[in-house]
Amino acid sequence: MSLNRSEVNPLSALGLRKLSFIPEHFSKITVGLIPDIRLLDHWINYNLNSRYAIRETFSVDSANKMDKVIEIGIEDPKELTMLTLGCPHIQK
Repeated sequence: MSLNRSEVNPLSALGLRKLSFIPEHFSKITVGLIPDIRLLDHWINYNLNSRYAIRETFSVDSANKMDKVIEIGIEDPKELTMLTLGCPHIQK
């Protein structure tokens, strides 16, 4: 369970929850640059339960320009929906 329900995640306690890469089976979302990634990381740790990864990457927009974006991968697709709808740090 997540910290907002007053239960510690065993993967967090062992330092195995946040990954440095996004595995193929993770659900992914790409968002624009976020001023402070630490706030997003804290929100995910506090409100979600599954393993996750955050990385900066490049994307080509409709005008054929390369933009720096943030790619977020979460193991549970249900939690990706919760992140998309509930996180105030990725909303425009």
